[in-house]
Amino acid sequence: MSILLLKVTLMPSVIALVTLAARKWGNQLGGLIGSMPWIAGPILLFFILEQGKDFGIHSIQGSMTGILALIAFCYSYATFSRNFTWFPTLMLSYGLYTVTAVWFNYIQLSIGMSYGLVMALVFLSLWAFPTPPIQPIKARRLPFEIPIRMLVATLFVLLITGLARILGPTWSGILTPFPILTSILAIFSHTLQGSRATIMTLRGLVMGLPGFTTFLFLQAFLLEHCSVAVAFGVGFVLNAFINLTASRIGNV
Repeated sequence: MSILLLKVTLMPSVIALVTLAARKWGNQLGGLIGSMPWIAGPILLFFILEQGKDFGIHSIQGSMTGILALIAFCYSYATFSRNFTWFPTLMLSYGLYTVTAVWFNYIQLSIGMSYGLVMALVFLSLWAFPTPPIQPIKARRLPFEIPIRMLVATLFVLLITGLARILGPTWSGILTPFPILTSILAIFSHTLQGSRATIMTLRGLVMGLPGFTTFLFLQAFLLEHCSVAVAFGVGFVLNAFINLTASRIGNV
């Protein structure tokens, strides 16, 4: 199977399954499931297949910076969603994502410092996360909602991996956790179900970032000594275990 065929078949399938999971198990758990490396993992894999393992490993430092910016996106979107419609909320949140990514890329933290800072900011943001407004969650759906999500996510993966050689490993890594799946989840929940559902979804996603970050952090070390399959397998299992623990804590 060619890499291009893998991209256009794997990504739509992943997005469809995550969407159906969110519908079945609710917004917060759906956000937690959405925080798994469904997009970042395949992008890292495609970097390795197309640019080499060294490129993939060096992109992980940028990915840690991107996760710090992702926290800023989630918190800001949840906050602004209470007062604005999806478009201004999205633009403001993308602006804060960009400022955060540029700032942390400028100060050049080590991968270990980035990992520790992500963990600290996850717990800080969850403590300060906006309280969902008291309102019923509407159950509206668009006729072609899932195909739209599948198309947007696939185009993003094609774009980032296609530009990887031009962007280089640092900025390719920074854009790897770009909130494409997060944006899709946020926009559709905001538009169709309201601010309460949006905040719950994004809170669930932030709850899942320790596992997601750990997955990427481990790849920086495992890929140097293990095959891609072993490195990804170990990281994914640990990611799932952390998310399962987070889901139980979140329901207490």
